[in-house]
Amino acid sequence: MGKKNKKKLLISILITIFSFLLYISSPFLLNFNDERKIGLENLLSELIFYEVNIKGDVKYKLLPFPSLEISDVYLKNKNENSILNKIKVEISVYNLIQNKFSYNDITLDGGEFIIDISNSSKINDIKEFDRKKIVLKNIDLKFFDLNRSFNLNSINGKIFYADGKIKEINGKGFLGEIDFNIGFEKNELNIKSNKSNFKISISDLFSNKKIVKLNFNKQNFLPGINKVYSKLIFENIDDGFKIVTEQFKTNNLDGKIYIKKDQKITNSLLIEGQLKNVEFKKISDKELNFFLKNTLLEIANLFDAHLLLNFQDIETKNKIFDNANFEMSFQNGDIRFDKIDIFSDKNKISLKGRNIKYDKDNLFFFDFEFNTKDFENICKRICQDELTMNKIKDKEFKLKSKGILNLNKAKISIKENFTNKQFNDNELKKLNSNFNSLILLGKLENLFDLSRYFILL
Repeated sequence: MGKKNKKKLLISILITIFSFLLYISSPFLLNFNDERKIGLENLLSELIFYEVNIKGDVKYKLLPFPSLEISDVYLKNKNENSILNKIKVEISVYNLIQNKFSYNDITLDGGEFIIDISNSSKINDIKEFDRKKIVLKNIDLKFFDLNRSFNLNSINGKIFYADGKIKEINGKGFLGEIDFNIGFEKNELNIKSNKSNFKISISDLFSNKKIVKLNFNKQNFLPGINKVYSKLIFENIDDGFKIVTEQFKTNNLDGKIYIKKDQKITNSLLIEGQLKNVEFKKISDKELNFFLKNTLLEIANLFDAHLLLNFQDIETKNKIFDNANFEMSFQNGDIRFDKIDIFSDKNKISLKGRNIKYDKDNLFFFDFEFNTKDFENICKRICQDELTMNKIKDKEFKLKSKGILNLNKAKISIKENFTNKQFNDNELKKLNSNFNSLILLGKLENLFDLSRYFILL
């Protein structure tokens, strides 16, 4: 090859390289003015179904792939708002130069992304996402509808689409302080936390009717329960949903639970349970103490609900009761005990009241009744000395009390008390003093030790 030909070849190669570099870097010269920003806002709005507003900059990045980096992206849907720190969109250089907004993979980097629970199925039906993936980097997901919301935090993962539908999800994140792995394949969602031994699988995730399997071990969210397995049917109905368990079993009870929410009628959940073989005797006083002082209020703050729970064939430590009915309500963080009955053929406890948080105090306003036709036999089972037994003269005994129990301080204030007669002010004063100094002793768990109550006779 002659020198002229070599020179022409070299010039052609240089021109080609220069043209290619100029082509892929030409977007650096573009001015992302309001018109282009509006175009991007419209594109993103159509994709995610929310109103999108770009408050930050739009920058072109060459590496590792040609992409647009959009900062401070504001999202709005109904009354919910969130901010994404960055959205990175892999783009076609040619289309970008032509002022067209075609794209490939999308990365959400930092901030919060809102998901409307009532329209969550739309996320699984985005035709433009054929053979694309969504990458999440340290994203908080906020799920909401008209009356509730919850967050999954610090999500890192990938969502793969095929034919405009979600084919696969792989990721990690946090629910509160609990870390978990999340996976989705063949229309089944699996969430697992090794730390808390928690597993949940949801089949037919984006259909109106789903099969959910749940099990976890070694947890103390509910007193005495450290193993749970449940298989249930979750079904969307109009503006609400219902859940019916096919199986529900823990280490100390089994039965069926029904949950329903109809937003047209009420904002509260209706929770009904028929539970049997309940081993209340396995619940320690310390567990019950912690549940009443802390966990119960935490649950009440999560959602409003009306609970109807029936317990059959219960086993208590002293074998005094064998059935129980609980009717309770959660309202804006407060707990209302509409009717609590614990009973057997000859013995019955009835309780009504309200549990509220007042400043630093956790107060329980109670209306309590105890009736027995076998008082002597109860004492034989739980009294600690013969002298106390000799004080019992009647088989029947009735007690009614009203007052306030400070759960945090383990201190009671009885306002009214009836046995065979109504207590006067002096008798009430003495009763309160003895109850706090002889029974409670500043420890709430002493409230559940029935043998202590015979000291007051």
